[in-house]
Amino acid sequence: MVSITFLEIFAFLLASYLCIRNSGSSQIISGRTVWLALGLAMLAYAAGNVFFFLWGTVWGLDPSVSLGDGFYFISYIAMAIGMLLAALPRRIDLTIPQWIMIFAIGSVGVILACVLNYGLPSASAQLGAQPAIAAEYDVISQAAPPAETESVVEPIEVPSSEPAEGEAIAAPVSEDAAEEVVAGLLPAPAWAQSLDTALEKFSDPVVLMYVIADCFLVVIAAALLVAFWGGRFSQSWKLIAIATFCLYIADMAFAASGDNYTEGALWEVFWTFSALFFAAGAAIEYNVSKRSRRGSRRRA
Repeated sequence: MVSITFLEIFAFLLASYLCIRNSGSSQIISGRTVWLALGLAMLAYAAGNVFFFLWGTVWGLDPSVSLGDGFYFISYIAMAIGMLLAALPRRIDLTIPQWIMIFAIGSVGVILACVLNYGLPSASAQLGAQPAIAAEYDVISQAAPPAETESVVEPIEVPSSEPAEGEAIAAPVSEDAAEEVVAGLLPAPAWAQSLDTALEKFSDPVVLMYVIADCFLVVIAAALLVAFWGGRFSQSWKLIAIATFCLYIADMAFAASGDNYTEGALWEVFWTFSALFFAAGAAIEYNVSKRSRRGSRRRA
């Protein structure tokens, strides 16, 4: 549904505004660069949604690889930079169970992403026995020659070129009408059609990029949950980690749908939840930072 797409774009624009607002405040605790990177990531993701909607719904082009993927790629990079800048300055002293938890979450994320995007390797094992079966069939067929049968020649009716009485004559179809495909709401501009043709060969690298980016973000989100667990300012980063997990769930559902993807599916709400959790984390960080600065001034 188109309404879900617009709701998702609005949610990411709201998250971008709140993150960029944090980057402009000198009182922010986690660092202005952190929130600037997250704000640019949310803005790039909203732009990717716009081009994805134009590509598949409005222009009727193949949305498997579009201009929106470039903005998604920028969003993932900026998101990873912002999270790393938030986690690396902290002195993370993890216990062995915490390291095991991060490793387990990362392993499950990598395996799930690979299976949903590339499938299980069991199909190749099943195909391995086919040559032996085919060879055995050839030996049997050569050992038993076919029985001789009498050839029967049946008369062939030649269809008449003249139409019968009452039969409708089909109108000739021109080549232009055969090649015309009506799919989108509006005809795609020439630059979009040429770009869509040029991007078709990058479908496999784009899938690999999403797999690597999703797995990397899942590991960072798990590290954020452990690094910011407890403390005064942990609530905002817990929400950021939950937002990353929601983004991962939506991407995995999109990969699982494959060619059966339909716009407006129920699982698309996880993309909207991701943006809303990013927005909530930015708002909480802004309020906590302002209260902390005011309290320190009163004590001084």
